Amino acid sequence: MSNHRVVVVVPVYKPELSPLEKLSLSYSLTNLPTRSVMFVGPKNLPLAYYQKHFPSVAFRGLDEAHFQSVKTYSRLLLQRDFYASFGTYEFILILQTDAIVLRDDLDHWVNQPLDYIGAPWPIPWKLRVNVARYAGANEKRISVSVGNGGLSLRRISGVLAVLAQFDDVAKVAIERGMPEDMFFSIAGVLAQGFRVPDAISASKFAMEFDPQDMFAINGGVYPMGGHSWWEKAPQFWLPLIDELERAQFQQLMPNS
Repeated sequence: MSNHRVVVVVPVYKPELSPLEKLSLSYSLTNLPTRSVMFVGPKNLPLAYYQKHFPSVAFRGLDEAHFQSVKTYSRLLLQRDFYASFGTYEFILILQTDAIVLRDDLDHWVNQPLDYIGAPWPIPWKLRVNVARYAGANEKRISVSVGNGGLSLRRISGVLAVLAQFDDVAKVAIERGMPEDMFFSIAGVLAQGFRVPDAISASKFAMEFDPQDMFAINGGVYPMGGHSWWEKAPQFWLPLIDELERAQFQQLMPNS
């Protein structure tokens, strides 16, 4: 199995990571030793820190406007040009600096018939979609539960297709500042051919909220990784980390 099907994209926007972010990212990349990895950030970002601590990771600089806020970052991830620029790969793994990868299951996930997968929301979002083609009498009431974009796998061809198919909805999402992961979750319900897993399947890829409950629901399967792990549920994640690094994390974590 070629390891060049996936590129790991790590969004960065500040000159230095926090100690927890640095340790978490280092741990994740240690568990992805054969994967292509790339930082993506503002083109004017000072790179000395990243070159010192992550010398093997390439950097791709983009317009600074994309990294001003969560909303501008979401707009970036709703642009076809962003995905097309990684066209030599089949998949993008978004790995934000507050996520962690425990093991490399990517060869399994890229062979599933899925276009987008992220940590499920244990309580599904109940939404009224009343924009663009769904305005007025065409309104749709839907429920979405997959999933968070902080650690997410995206099939480039599928994402490009749904952004073209739903260009009017994507335009409104960009204008209104909709979180990009919510757009793809909605597309998984409404778009033709855009494949998103159910919450139980997604929880075997990643978790964020209530991981202990998701672990019980999915039959006791630990995920490949998680997002916002030291803020949401460190007591679930710490026992899954190798002993040496676990002690380092505990020293850095608040209230440790």
